[in-house]
Amino acid sequence: MQRTIAAACAALLIGGCAVQAPPNTFVVTPELLQQRQLETRRYDGIQEADLLSASSNVLQDLGFNLENSESRLGVLTASKQRDATNAGEFAVALVVALLGGGVTATSKDQTIRVALVVRPANDGNGKAREGSHLVRVTFQRVVRRTDGSTYAETLKSEELYRDFYERLSKSVFLEAHKI
Repeated sequence: MQRTIAAACAALLIGGCAVQAPPNTFVVTPELLQQRQLETRRYDGIQEADLLSASSNVLQDLGFNLENSESRLGVLTASKQRDATNAGEFAVALVVALLGGGVTATSKDQTIRVALVVRPANDGNGKAREGSHLVRVTFQRVVRRTDGSTYAETLKSEELYRDFYERLSKSVFLEAHKI
């Protein structure tokens, strides 16, 4: 009897913790594929360790502090703190306050985070292609506002990713030739 009651309680607890994902959560959209292409590049003729080293050099040159590095898994994470004040946002808040709308929160500072993953590139048959690797980098920012709230977003600027990969290509060349 006690086992039955315990099993029923466990089932209720487990069932009560179930979260249903919104519909279309795992649907691959054209926008998602386009963003993934923007975030990913293939590099040939360089070892994974050298590619990770070149990537960490670029991130440090861009002012990021490396937080985590797991070379066996091909993962790097980094971040940097920056000011997030925006003159336009401040002007709107000032007008709202002057019109009697009260104090409006504005952006104060931000943490820009980077996640970078290096993995072997596959040939058309799913086998790892020797000396060929894919690098995928994503940039996010967490903005803190004057009222203590925060919001986060993934940065999707083509220029940001293009600049990063141009720098990485130069760094890969230097790393591959031990310059």
